[in-house]
Amino acid sequence: MHLFVRETRIPDRDLGAPAHLYAGPMTYRKHSGDRPMRIVWELAYPLPADLYAAARAIAA
Repeated sequence: MHLFVRETRIPDRDLGAPAHLYAGPMTYRKHSGDRPMRIVWELAYPLPADLYAAARAIAA
């Protein structure tokens, strides 16, 4: 499985939504519950610091 992310869906002027960034391959670790089901993945490489900070702010 591979992870692609973007910080926002807000259009960038006339270009449309920003491009996705490739965060690398990830491996399934576990899941729990249903409706909603929680899936835990492990990234092969750490996220870049700025992207990690943005993801933590969104998840908080």
